[in-house]
Amino acid sequence: MVTRLNNNSISSITALPSAVAVNNDPILSVGLTSTQNMSDNTWTTIVMDSEILDADGIYNNSTGVATPTAGTYFMIFTATIGGTNSNTINDAGMKFLIGSTTYAEQVSNPNQSGQYENMITSFVHTFNGSTTVACQGYVNVSSGTANVYGGGSNRFGATFQMFKVIT
Repeated sequence: MVTRLNNNSISSITALPSAVAVNNDPILSVGLTSTQNMSDNTWTTIVMDSEILDADGIYNNSTGVATPTAGTYFMIFTATIGGTNSNTINDAGMKFLIGSTTYAEQVSNPNQSGQYENMITSFVHTFNGSTTVACQGYVNVSSGTANVYGGGSNRFGATFQMFKVIT
């Protein structure tokens, strides 16, 4: 039973199933505003430099690693990966590194002239409260400097969000 007030807000709820997270903390949303250089053709942790929301302080913005509390989370990672002007991107990739295991790896083989490749991946994972997660990317360019585009203030070249869906 849900009771609503005159302003249509919920004032009380009875008996949600125990698997449903009523309080889905922690919830995380971070972004990259400054371009991050990477070694060519090498998996690199993307260190998001702007915390939009980190309800329980699970993200370390100096290492790019999150340590979520126990529960099942939905995660999404987007990035604009490429390099300096006039490159040819041979291939690019992104993945979640959970503990020391790769999940949801995406690879693009455009083999074309262009500066950046826009990529996205998502994954649902159950964490035990001590396992970490990092977003990683790589790019293999024929010339120039490999990097993840930073965007600018309120415009992100990469983003990482995660929220608890089951406690």
